[in-house]
Amino acid sequence: MPIIAALPSLSSRDGLSRYLTEIRKFPLLEASEEVAYARSWRDHGDRQAAYRLVTSHLRLAAKIAISYRHYGLPIADIVSEANLGLMQAVKRFEPERGFRLATYAMWWIKASVQEYILRSWSLVRMGTTPAQKKLFFKLRQLKTRIAAADEGDLRPEHVNYISKQLRVSPPDVIEMNRRLRGDHSLNVAIGDTEASEEWQDRLIDPTPDPESRLSEIDDYHRRQVALTEALNTLSARQRAIVEARLLADEPKTLDELAREHGVSRERIRQIEGRAVELIRSAVQARIADTQARSTAGLKGKPSLQPKFPRYARS
Repeated sequence: MPIIAALPSLSSRDGLSRYLTEIRKFPLLEASEEVAYARSWRDHGDRQAAYRLVTSHLRLAAKIAISYRHYGLPIADIVSEANLGLMQAVKRFEPERGFRLATYAMWWIKASVQEYILRSWSLVRMGTTPAQKKLFFKLRQLKTRIAAADEGDLRPEHVNYISKQLRVSPPDVIEMNRRLRGDHSLNVAIGDTEASEEWQDRLIDPTPDPESRLSEIDDYHRRQVALTEALNTLSARQRAIVEARLLADEPKTLDELAREHGVSRERIRQIEGRAVELIRSAVQARIADTQARSTAGLKGKPSLQPKFPRYARS
């Protein structure tokens, strides 16, 4: 089986020219070649044929991706999404229908890119009906056509024109225009003087401060220690059931554990419930004890071992 090379990748905006140069090296296909490769991929799973179909259309995917670069998202991500749409098109292409792959792939590429933009663009947090998508991607184009101002709300006649053209309600046009206008640089000055603040100066940093972060880490470690000690208070069977039911990546069912331990399904449920109660009580007691000692200023003294009760084997 021939070795299939990896597709060219675009790592940054600066590498766009290099990427375009690389994908131009892949030859375009004649119609007969395209049909042959498509059938070979569909009927025989020929990965080399699929590779030829994809690489011969990377220029189309890049051209469509670049047309969406003004939405403020990384061009490398947009190109990647376009290539994913192209691969979906190749996977579903039916050459017997009589049209070329480029005609079919164009719709898949646009759909993939538009879905990515709607998911990622910070100002769009609304429903994604076909009409709203159309409004989102066509509004700028229509505003340019009618020479509508970019600042402030649209004039009533402009709102009515756009709503009729795109078959959406006037309030939807007004709301979308306001959302699009909100996409301005954070370095824009708020006032008119050189000493004016920028918008970014008024943004609140959502990340926790170092003290809060350290406190969270310390609290996490305390809970981890408390959980470990609580598990040690369980019997071997209790711990095995808890770990299999609550701590495993793929939890076992009650029926599986019933067969494994030779008891009924209901008995496994009872043991699990009792073990969870013991763990909860032990963790709460350990945390309360730690907090009490911390409040009393005993951090530098030897730690007192929590007095967890020892329970009989279930």
